[in-house]
Amino acid sequence: MQSDIHEPLGYPFTSVLVDNTPEHFKASLEAVKKFLQEDATTPPIVTINSWNEWTEGSYIEPDTVHGMAYLEAIRDVIYGK
Repeated sequence: MQSDIHEPLGYPFTSVLVDNTPEHFKASLEAVKKFLQEDATTPPIVTINSWNEWTEGSYIEPDTVHGMAYLEAIRDVIYGK
């Protein structure tokens, strides 16, 4: 959750994403899209983190577990599939 506190403990205790699934990722994208559509003062720009941060648990690159699901979530939210 965005309200969670992440203390900067420093190396080697850096933040790691857990329970990151294509379904949670898609829900986050849908929330961002809704926010951008409802707030005309916000530029419609989104940065997605990140293509291949495997060791941090943050990647959208295709893999053997989820296949193309992260990329498909982006496609589905942007193009409404």
